[in-house]
Amino acid sequence: MELTSSIDVASVLRDQFMAFDTVGRAIRLHPDRQRRVLLVARDDWPDWSHFRDGGPLPAQPVPPIMLQRLATATYRLARRSERRPPTGP
Repeated sequence: MELTSSIDVASVLRDQFMAFDTVGRAIRLHPDRQRRVLLVARDDWPDWSHFRDGGPLPAQPVPPIMLQRLATATYRLARRSERRPPTGP
């Protein structure tokens, strides 16, 4: 049995994208900077934004690459946010 047959790749990617987006918003990372952190071409970014909101899985970057980028970027941004001093209300 293949591992991918029991995993909904789009759901895993969407969950990871939402985690990345949450951390990015918490540190006020501009959407274009999010795109650049993930190394996504400007032309492909609208497809990924639509995917995050429930749209179809984009073709590029391919899912394994995008999942790796999302996981790495989310971790790095979370670590970065932990080092920032808290801001006032």
